[in-house]
Amino acid sequence: MTTKSPHALKGLLIIANYNQEQEIGRLLDRVVAAYGREHAIVVDDGSSDKSPEIAAQKGFVLLKHPKNMGIGAAIRTGIEHAEKNGYDYVTISSSNGKIQPEEIKIVTAPILSGEADYVQGSRFLRPKDGETVPLFRKVTIPMFTLVANLCLMRRFTDITCGFRSYKLSLLKDPRVNLNQEWLNRYELEYYIHFWACRLKARIKEVPVEILYSHLDKARRSKIKPFVGWWSMIRPFVFLTLGLKR
Repeated sequence: MTTKSPHALKGLLIIANYNQEQEIGRLLDRVVAAYGREHAIVVDDGSSDKSPEIAAQKGFVLLKHPKNMGIGAAIRTGIEHAEKNGYDYVTISSSNGKIQPEEIKIVTAPILSGEADYVQGSRFLRPKDGETVPLFRKVTIPMFTLVANLCLMRRFTDITCGFRSYKLSLLKDPRVNLNQEWLNRYELEYYIHFWACRLKARIKEVPVEILYSHLDKARRSKIKPFVGWWSMIRPFVFLTLGLKR
């Protein structure tokens, strides 16, 4: 069996979108400039605005859900596309412009160098990046991360950052099952993180900048208090206690 050189690995950028008509066009222009569109797709999660049409007009492969299912379902659709098309790893991005396309190379570098199997972006590794985080998130993100760290028995500085890259080989372990309905929303991202830790993957945090200033306050997050937070934390709780698999 031949093992690929890390430098020969083929990666897919998955851009998850839901009703980001105001932001997606500029974001995709920056993706083209920094990364190109050949190995990038947009997964639209049942948007009711014109954002899918904008993605198609800009020449991106567009996968569409007929209805809104959740960010987890969108990422799963992207992963399935990557697996069917021979990709070795994926990088996850939102379409709202908070993630900086110019930093894709920072998130993918540890994969391509053979240093890591799973890369987690962090807003708190560089002091200047932490300055861009709104006060509420400066308080809640470390709290959430602490709970996750206790469940995982690993130390991370920012487990809620959605800018991640990981090898698809991690998902081939028979204990990992992404095709569960309870993972459709925020759960899937943390489910994968849990299994990356449990499978003793080589995990590396890298510094990234997440910007909010271009978004109106009401558009900075789709996470609903309490309901959304429970959706994020419950994979760690359920899997640690053996209540889910």
